[in-house]
Amino acid sequence: MLNTEEGRRLLVLFGSLTTVNPWRLTGRPFPVVALEAADPRADVGAYVDALEQAAVEARIPHISPTLDTVAEDAELGLLDTMSESGAWRSARPEFGPLKFPRSDLVKSLERAIARADENDTSPADEWNAAAASFSSTLRPGRAPVWWSAIGVTATVLLGGFAQGLADKVALPVLLISAALLLVLLLLLALLLRPRTWLTILTRVGFGGRYRWFATSSFFAVLGGEGFDGRLKRVLGRMTAKRDADKFRLQLKCFAFLEDLRSAHSRLSPNLRGFKRPVPPVVFLKGVTKDNGGVELLSAMSDIRSRRSELHPLVVIASVDHAHRHELDELAAPQHETDVSIDDRYDDWEASLGIAQAPSQQVALPWVLRLPIPPRRPGRNPPSPLPVRHRPRWTWLWSRRSLLAALLVIAVGVPYLHARLASRYCQVGFPFSGNTDSRLLTDADGSRECVGIATRGVRFERGSTSIGVDGNRMKPREDADLALSQGRFTLADLESRIDRENRTVLRQHHPYVTVLYAGILTAAEGHDQSVVSGIRSLAGAYLAQVGNNRTGQPGAVGNRLKVRLLPVNVGENMNFSRQVSDIILARARRDPTVVGVVGMERNTDASQDAIRRLNDAGLAVLGTVNSSDVLPKLSHYYGLASTDHDEAALASYAARQALGGRPASHVMIVSRQPGATKDQYSTELAADAERQLSAARISTVSYSGADDIGGQTRTACAAASGDPFDLIYFAGRAEDLYNLINNLGDGGCAKQRPLTLLGGDEVARARFGNGPHDVILPPGIRVYFTSATYPSNLTADGRDRYNPFFTLARTNLGVSPTNQTLLADGQMALTYDATSVLAQAAQKAFTDLDVPLRSGSLIQGSRAVTSGSVLLELRSRRWDNAATGAVDFTKDDHDVNGPGNRGLTLVRVTVGGTGTPKYEPVCGRMNGGGRVAGLPLCP
Repeated sequence: MLNTEEGRRLLVLFGSLTTVNPWRLTGRPFPVVALEAADPRADVGAYVDALEQAAVEARIPHISPTLDTVAEDAELGLLDTMSESGAWRSARPEFGPLKFPRSDLVKSLERAIARADENDTSPADEWNAAAASFSSTLRPGRAPVWWSAIGVTATVLLGGFAQGLADKVALPVLLISAALLLVLLLLLALLLRPRTWLTILTRVGFGGRYRWFATSSFFAVLGGEGFDGRLKRVLGRMTAKRDADKFRLQLKCFAFLEDLRSAHSRLSPNLRGFKRPVPPVVFLKGVTKDNGGVELLSAMSDIRSRRSELHPLVVIASVDHAHRHELDELAAPQHETDVSIDDRYDDWEASLGIAQAPSQQVALPWVLRLPIPPRRPGRNPPSPLPVRHRPRWTWLWSRRSLLAALLVIAVGVPYLHARLASRYCQVGFPFSGNTDSRLLTDADGSRECVGIATRGVRFERGSTSIGVDGNRMKPREDADLALSQGRFTLADLESRIDRENRTVLRQHHPYVTVLYAGILTAAEGHDQSVVSGIRSLAGAYLAQVGNNRTGQPGAVGNRLKVRLLPVNVGENMNFSRQVSDIILARARRDPTVVGVVGMERNTDASQDAIRRLNDAGLAVLGTVNSSDVLPKLSHYYGLASTDHDEAALASYAARQALGGRPASHVMIVSRQPGATKDQYSTELAADAERQLSAARISTVSYSGADDIGGQTRTACAAASGDPFDLIYFAGRAEDLYNLINNLGDGGCAKQRPLTLLGGDEVARARFGNGPHDVILPPGIRVYFTSATYPSNLTADGRDRYNPFFTLARTNLGVSPTNQTLLADGQMALTYDATSVLAQAAQKAFTDLDVPLRSGSLIQGSRAVTSGSVLLELRSRRWDNAATGAVDFTKDDHDVNGPGNRGLTLVRVTVGGTGTPKYEPVCGRMNGGGRVAGLPLCP
């Protein structure tokens, strides 16, 4: 039939109405097309069949209900058929099945009316009792899932009670739990009542059918208050003696059209409007008044005119020649056959603007009547319509893509989280990694957490922590460390620093951020190398407490507070480069960062890191770093004597040990830079070689603690004819034990008395008979230099009034009775460096004269910059420091330093009892001052 002229035009019009258009589908008018036979010979039903076949081939959702002339209320039956989801045919399942929840609600009202007639009750009561708004599988009180959920909940809670009784839980706890269980069961019982759910759903607007019933103006004009009032009014109109059938037809047609409009809504959560890009089509063949077809067309046009909504539905109906006059009473007849189908459609679309006005008296403005003449000979059949496809991009928003996304998330999230957890020390769920600290692998294959401790990061994540004595123990989070007698761990310090930092931020004090950078972790089995870092961090913490608090001995309570952030550089400061990147990134984000304290080891990596920080404008205050070259940096201030100063004092020690005569044969023992590129040993050995005057100098270079013994024994054997009378040790403290043992076993200490000289590293060692002590045999005297000899620091009762000792005693339990914690000077020097940096920041803050009024301070005191602190440091002199006086006024930033740093020469000998005896020979305090009772070292 479509190979006729009219058929081709009909197919073109049908193709235009069903063109894929997901962006404007619900924004264009779709007519109710009535194909009427202009002549008794015209078979319009064949055209409908042909168009239906075209819809099948193009895979357009459609339905062709059978018109029944016998059934009563045939038009209502047609709507019931059309609102069945399974009745719609489409070869494209990806469009999804159409659902008709509003139509189902109207059907439930009809069923309630039928039950009321049978039981002689009220329709509203029947509808409420059946809770027909829910499907049979989800109806409250009837679905197995509800009862199973209640059963599981009750079983779990009752099981908990039984377990509680078995464990003798306190009676009040059981009573409270029983009361909570009762409340929970009552709440579930309340939620099981259908009326409770209906009230909630209509008020919150959840569920399309209830929102439509409760808010549509179609029902509002009927009156009634609340959901119950509206329900009774609607049921009353459906059972009224007058015009009840017309109302039901209008109601069912309205529900059907609104279901279709909702099914094509683009703003729905599943984007169904984009996934259904073509309107569904209804084919009605041979409509008459008797079979309800004409009434259905009239109702559809009336609802569309009344609601002024554009419903995505195309209706193709056919009217035989014998019944075409039945449309004349509803719409003006269109008997002209010389007007083309295209023109008729254009005229209809243009007339919609005024045809819906009541004054125009157009009964069916949405009906497009197309007179079809008898079939004329045609040409070849037209090309079929292209198959309608769902837009490809909508697959991104589908159940399959959701399943794929869930699978990707289920696999990808744990994978990415594990990757982040292997890279960063702290990772939140799912992908919030703390970039201030990272997990890196050291040369021994151990994983170390290096970087800045922010957001509660702990460098040690195990159940135990390294103690200040080198032994592991469990942290004591809430213990008073003042009673610990100096027995605390790294974790204890970190928790208290974090607590102090949170106090500063919580109370909105103006503050500056000071970074302590040191060795806070080590490879497995190397815990002893972390001890000095723990002691240094303890000194920084004491400086923070002294600056921030008031009403405590030794505390000054500055207005500008200090936020202290520990920074771990890893074993031997191997990760200095990576840590400097982290520090600079933090300083760019946080303008309160004013300087770095620590950086103790003198390696290639640490020197490069210090230079980078120096070039970036950050102050670096070295504590025990004795480099000769770093003091020339403009922003570097070292508190310890340089290697040059230590070697110069060693020449004085050699003259003292040898009675003024020059040494005949000197061995200088130094450690190779190795993988860490450690410069301390090489630099100190070179300085000692230049300072010591001897007839012969032999150098011994070793690679580590397991190599120094063999190298020493070889050197002793080679010098049997010319034995050594002086050994200068320029290595690390952890290698001293093997050196002394092999000096005796190798024969160096048997031929003549032997003097061992050393720098500040030897001060870190402890001579004695303990588990971590170095045993000193008879015949060997030791001279070493110490930047902070404990007895010098406590001379003249300084431990009673100096702020450092007061703070150490009242906060960490460190006192002169446990001087071993102070012997290496790490704690005191770091305290001085942190305090001086805080004082410089406070001076800059005071000079700014920021008002004290509430709200006038910039958070974090961003007005105090690292540059302003640098300007203050070069003129700082503090006479009440722990190590004497910190005087930066003499720092001209030259090689070898200013020469006014503290240094003491100490002699260690062993008497007949085997107990080592420490004797200071000469000394000077930091800043160049004298030590009470000691001559000033030259």
